[in-house]
Amino acid sequence: MKLIKLLAITALLMIQASYAKSNQEFYSLSFENAEQETVEFSQFKGKVILLNFWATWCPPCIREMPSMQRLKTHLTDQPFEIVAINAGESATTVSSFLMELDEAITFSILLDQKSRSFREFGIRGLPMTLLIDKQGKLVETILGEREWDSEDSIKKIEQLIN
Repeated sequence: MKLIKLLAITALLMIQASYAKSNQEFYSLSFENAEQETVEFSQFKGKVILLNFWATWCPPCIREMPSMQRLKTHLTDQPFEIVAINAGESATTVSSFLMELDEAITFSILLDQKSRSFREFGIRGLPMTLLIDKQGKLVETILGEREWDSEDSIKKIEQLIN
C-alpha cells in the first residue's frame, strides 16, 4: 500500500514538473477554435484559467462538461475563463459533437488536431485539467473527471480570483 501511495505521489509530481512553461511562454500560445479562428492565450492575462484537455470519445470528458458550463455561468462576471482544448480531432468532429449537446457550451473550445498540447503541457491522460492563477502560474493539475460546480471547486477558484 505504501508503494502504491509513493508511486502515485511521484506520478503527480512528475506531471506538475512537466508543466515547464513560464507564464510568458504560456501566454504566447495560440490554438484555433471550431470556426478556424486563432485564439491567443494572451487574451486571458489577468484571469484565473481552468484549462481542460478532452476528446469526444472520452466518456469522463463528456460527463464533466455540463458541470464546467454551470461553473462558467456561476462565475460569469469574474476574471475567470474555462478553455477546453480538444486533443487530436477535426473541427467537423468537434462541431458535430457540440451541436448534439443538450446544453450549449459558452466557454472556449479550442482545437489541437496534431495533439501538440500533449507535448507542450505533458498531458498524460484525459480528461486532464490545469488550474492557472491570474499571473499565469500552475496552481493544480487534475487528472480525471471532476464535478466542477461543486462547493469545493467553486471555493478554490473564488480564492484564486480574489
